[in-house]
Amino acid sequence: MELSGSGYFFALAGLSMAFLGFTSIVVVLHKGTGVPLSAFQVLITRLFTELGLMATGFAMVAPTLALFGIAEELVWPISSGFMLAVLVPWLITYPIRRKKAAPDQKWPLRGHVLNFIGMLAVVGLCANVFGLPAAPNPAPLAFATVFVLSYASVSFFWTYELFLQE
Repeated sequence: MELSGSGYFFALAGLSMAFLGFTSIVVVLHKGTGVPLSAFQVLITRLFTELGLMATGFAMVAPTLALFGIAEELVWPISSGFMLAVLVPWLITYPIRRKKAAPDQKWPLRGHVLNFIGMLAVVGLCANVFGLPAAPNPAPLAFATVFVLSYASVSFFWTYELFLQE
């Protein structure tokens, strides 16, 4: 029996890989100008890569667990726990790494908004681990995966011009 929502998760994985490929092309084109990347550009490049791979991995966790014959009612809390173990440290450390790479830049409003949405994703994943207030299901995993991909996309949109400068 196929895991509910697996088609959606496969589509998210494909979308995140396409995002990762596109952002890699932009960075390579910038590198072709011969201008070295600044510390902030290196951080942003890592951001795109980290979030693109996180979204891909998050989208594939539940379908992979299902392949091992794990019951669907266990797939969701196990997947949520895995996602928490990766997402929470990332949400905590990224602002610190950003401040180190760009000490003179103020944390933008969109960063605060994205981190708030990230906290909502964390709360949803925690609820899914414990089955409260509803039985574990794919919705919190989908929300968290879309959040990660959205964080990457918003960041790319707002920093794209950095890679156009010579």
